[in-house]
Amino acid sequence: MRAAASEPFVLHRANGPRWVIQPPQDPYGDGYVYTVAIELHDDGMSASTTATIDGLYVNPDIGTLSQFVQSLADDWRGWREVRRRTSMEDELTLDAQHDGRAYVSIGVTLRAPGGSWEDARWSARSVFVLEAGEEMTRLAADLRHLLGS
Repeated sequence: MRAAASEPFVLHRANGPRWVIQPPQDPYGDGYVYTVAIELHDDGMSASTTATIDGLYVNPDIGTLSQFVQSLADDWRGWREVRRRTSMEDELTLDAQHDGRAYVSIGVTLRAPGGSWEDARWSARSVFVLEAGEEMTRLAADLRHLLGS
């Protein structure tokens, strides 16, 4: 069962990008998949889409979106490769890279609905730089509150 968050998640940097995720909706009423309306704003650019995310079906190899972000926070000491998580129909992609010291760069890419087979879809991307310890832990907790585990 999903957490009943009523407020959107907002990640905002002063004079920088803003990422907004609205509370999940269950379009079919069966808990199988959820959708979230997402906005991205950065340097005069605004993009929004609706992403299909985890519900009852969760691929055990990749986990939920909130579990992905929690794994980044848990590995605050760092990792070498770029880690990536994509929504079920490719409307949202998060990629994360640790600088080997104290910061994590989180890339947020939004795409128009329609599936990855449509190469002509628009996309928009912004990058957020967060402190690997406390800021990543807070990000993981905020997403877990909104999306559930």
